Amino acid sequence: MPPALPPTPLGYNLSPAGSTVVVEMFLDLICPFSSKMFQTVQDGVVAEFGDSVSFVIHQVPQPWHPQGSWVHEAALAVKAACPVQYPAFVREVYKSFDGGCFKDDATWDKNRSQVYEQLLILAEKIDGLDVGKVRAMLQMKPDGGNCGNEVTQSMKWACKFHRARSVHVTPTVFINGLEAGIVGSDWTAAQWSEYLTPMGSDFFQNFPEDKGKVNANALPTFDKVGRQYSEFPDWGL
Repeated sequence: MPPALPPTPLGYNLSPAGSTVVVEMFLDLICPFSSKMFQTVQDGVVAEFGDSVSFVIHQVPQPWHPQGSWVHEAALAVKAACPVQYPAFVREVYKSFDGGCFKDDATWDKNRSQVYEQLLILAEKIDGLDVGKVRAMLQMKPDGGNCGNEVTQSMKWACKFHRARSVHVTPTVFINGLEAGIVGSDWTAAQWSEYLTPMGSDFFQNFPEDKGKVNANALPTFDKVGRQYSEFPDWGL
């Protein structure tokens, strides 16, 4: 039997689908750079451009942080059970992560159920979110073996999707299907606004001011989201 295909488009729309310009943000829910981009875009960009630009979130679980899979499962469960509350849940997850939760040192000796419970406590903070339904979706199926839970298939689709798009680091941004390497996690809402304001025949001829002068005789040291490797010496690629 061939692998299952998703019945609807993957990802979550922060603004209505169908716009001429589609901005896809591939985010890890336990990544500080993804956290910064999510909050900047949701708070200061969607309100300005949401009527003309479709902003889409795609989740990117990273295997070198195994607890991240459980965090992503919880978010996918919220998305399936109560999609309207999904952005609020993602915000709560990032808020907790920025405060120290769900990092390696905070989860090293915790099991799957314990991390789920932490996530369900976050879910309880959100009005209108059916926490019981989310909890049920995270329970292991009764089949035994590697049966997974109700969001295992959604996790497989999310992973297959970002792999098919060759996404490795987070955040990674695509605009109308092509990677926009100039977009960085450190961008302000004003920089996003400047970039998304149409100019020229290709729409994106303008971009925010240079992030810094680089020695013309030196090899570039910027990654594809505009950060200098030297700023993050322990950042694994």
